[in-house]
Amino acid sequence: MSVTKSPLIVSSQTAPNKNLAKLVQKYQNSEWQDSIPKQALNAFQMANEFVSSNKVILDSGCGTGESSYHLAEKFPEYKVIGVDKSTERLQRSHVYGDRPVNLLFVQCDCVHLWGLIKEAMWNIERHYLFYLNPRPKPGHLQRRWHGHPVFPTIIALGGVLTMRTNWKVYAQEFMQALEISCSAEVMMNELVLEIDNAFTPFERKYRQSGHQLYEVVITL
Repeated sequence: MSVTKSPLIVSSQTAPNKNLAKLVQKYQNSEWQDSIPKQALNAFQMANEFVSSNKVILDSGCGTGESSYHLAEKFPEYKVIGVDKSTERLQRSHVYGDRPVNLLFVQCDCVHLWGLIKEAMWNIERHYLFYLNPRPKPGHLQRRWHGHPVFPTIIALGGVLTMRTNWKVYAQEFMQALEISCSAEVMMNELVLEIDNAFTPFERKYRQSGHQLYEVVITL
């Protein structure tokens, strides 16, 4: 079967944005607040009951949920929460088989759920951000998670934070933002993955298309 190739990311930005450090430091010194919609509160309540006092693995922006299935099977001793704001994407998760008992999908905007999780002081063991929209235009910095005012909340959730991307600049910026914000060691690696071991549909497609993949990891 033929594979639809994914084009390489093209951007006039070839290095970390020069305004990143200033932006990260600005958000470090202020607490971001946003009104929480009722739908997000309901989603959080459901997730909070599922989690109880257990250790949690968070798969933020899980899309159709393939990565969440893999994580639930790999870490059966933890509760896994797959989060995506798209109902349509989450409804396609059934194609991966019967849902593991330790996995729950939550339809919610991550920025709202993260704030509620922080307040509830969940015991986050691992947090994954797989193949985010790179927002590759230079003016899109504040649309990337490390340039967004919610970035300190992501850090406050704790655990082992893992981000994967197919754009080197995104990985470099994410690493730089973590180094500014945290005293812990940050690691950035080029991933060598077999297509059969892909965690997400994007990861599989990027490997089939010959993209170089990058991973940034920190223990918070």
